[in-house]
Amino acid sequence: MIGRRASVWLGFALTACQITGGTGPGVELPPPVLAPGAVSRAEQAEAQRLLGSAEASFEARRFPEALRTAADLMERFPAADVSGEALLLSARVELALGSGDRADAAAERYLGLLRPGDPRATAVRLLQVDAWPGNAARQLDRLLRIDETAGAAELELAIPIARAAADSLSAEELEAVLVAAPTDGPLAPIVQVRHAVNLLERGEAERATALAAAAIAAGAVAPEREVAEGVMRGELPADRRRATSFTIATVLPHGGPPALSEFARLVREGIEVAAATALGEPYQVTVTPRDDRGDPVIAAGFVAELEIEGVAGVIGFLEDEALLSAGRARQGALPIVSPTARTAVAAGEGVYSLEGADPQAAQVVARYAASRAFQRVAILLPESQTAYEEADAFQAEAERLGVLIVGRFAYSPQATFFESQILGARDSLRAAEVAALGLGAEDTLRVEMLEPVGIFLPIPPEDVEYIAPQLAHFALDTLAIELMGTSGWTDPQVLELLDPLYLDGVVATVPAGIGPGSPGFARFQDAYELHFQRTLVSPTPAIGYDAALLLLEALSPGRLSPSDVRSSFQGLRDIEGATGIFSVVDDRVVRRTDLVRILRRRLVPVVF
Repeated sequence: MIGRRASVWLGFALTACQITGGTGPGVELPPPVLAPGAVSRAEQAEAQRLLGSAEASFEARRFPEALRTAADLMERFPAADVSGEALLLSARVELALGSGDRADAAAERYLGLLRPGDPRATAVRLLQVDAWPGNAARQLDRLLRIDETAGAAELELAIPIARAAADSLSAEELEAVLVAAPTDGPLAPIVQVRHAVNLLERGEAERATALAAAAIAAGAVAPEREVAEGVMRGELPADRRRATSFTIATVLPHGGPPALSEFARLVREGIEVAAATALGEPYQVTVTPRDDRGDPVIAAGFVAELEIEGVAGVIGFLEDEALLSAGRARQGALPIVSPTARTAVAAGEGVYSLEGADPQAAQVVARYAASRAFQRVAILLPESQTAYEEADAFQAEAERLGVLIVGRFAYSPQATFFESQILGARDSLRAAEVAALGLGAEDTLRVEMLEPVGIFLPIPPEDVEYIAPQLAHFALDTLAIELMGTSGWTDPQVLELLDPLYLDGVVATVPAGIGPGSPGFARFQDAYELHFQRTLVSPTPAIGYDAALLLLEALSPGRLSPSDVRSSFQGLRDIEGATGIFSVVDDRVVRRTDLVRILRRRLVPVVF
């Protein structure tokens, strides 16, 4: 393990490079101290005793005790010769306790006490590497800070770690590390050569050649030197595919029922526009179409075929059953993106959808409820996984902020009458309070006497049409019960079709960055009309465009294995599409949302 090796090198550094002057092994070095100042013999002796006690506790694996003793030494005797050693020991203890960030910070503080060129620094950098297991970018940053004082044995340990870390990062991540860290150390050529390959793959031959030449000049050795020489000739490594050219597939119900078939045609148009324009030069994206005729069994069969063909990802599966069938039919981790299905999480890892549950939006509504000092909130929801996830997120956040959830009132997804659920929610919020105040039915308009309460309704657009009029029928407004929802309430078709009487006053979420005036939609519209040489008349192609855009953004770093694509998906943040601004959080696609109040079909921003 790296940690054990780092500890060995720490011991080597502290015994071979001792404490009075010089720069090489066997030559004593000045002790790093936390603060300048005079120290008496008695204080120095007490500091030495405390260090010995802390080291003994560390060796006995009494880590909290070792940490307390080292902290006591540093606080009482910061100018003692051993105060720096106590700081370094605290870094080792934090590492043993699993507190990587604190271990890294203590080690960095210790490094700040050393003079430039101090050979003890390399062993401390290796300790920092061990503080970040699973974080290749942080590990690589610390490795690049190793300087020319590193010994051959230390580099023998560090080189394979640097190679593994660099190989696990995307092109963008690797470039970010190179920008942030020094590039004059002995490990820099390893990273430079790998990034030169990435640049050549993207068609940036001039930058690739310059970086490869810099790596050779800095002393790149085999196998990096051979790869760098190949890059300078315009050649990629033999085992490296040119990842700027790839094939994606669509699986859509072109042969299904007429309405679904027309919808699929429009979605396909958006995908085609994204494939042709989203990444630009030098990317070449080929789209392979499949028609599942709306049959989940056929859809699953196509997934198996496409995996064998080696496509980079698939877009389609418009309905939940088709997406579930496709996700479960995969033998590997072929990435799948649906524009419309709501059950992506249930379909397995590496399956995404632009629709579905949005726990973050539900949490925003919960924070609004807390800001309004709601004393009680009821939840009215359909019996669906999507609604349950949003309700769970709302309830957890509301309860964390001190809002009482008095009950959940669920209805069948096929229901059209909701009297029992609405009355149940109403009574759970107001019945006891109205009775306690001695109010009758005719008195409930005196809302100033009632505590602030609300109902949270995480329902899809198709249910709003039925539920909203019934909420008005049971006159919840006369009891000052505020209605809160998610984006189903602000769906454009809902706002257009429903009488404002049923929607006015509802507080709900709406995707940010949408509408004809948004930069993302304007960019899509321009690309669509240039590509097809006709006016965009339907909003539907936009969702196909966005589904393809996310897949292509995940593919853009140039890594084509399914696991690499999934890792790239996880890093997507604030991708501005035609129907919103997207990120991937916890394996699900989420839109950035705003909170609004509906008033006469207008969405008025809510600030809280």
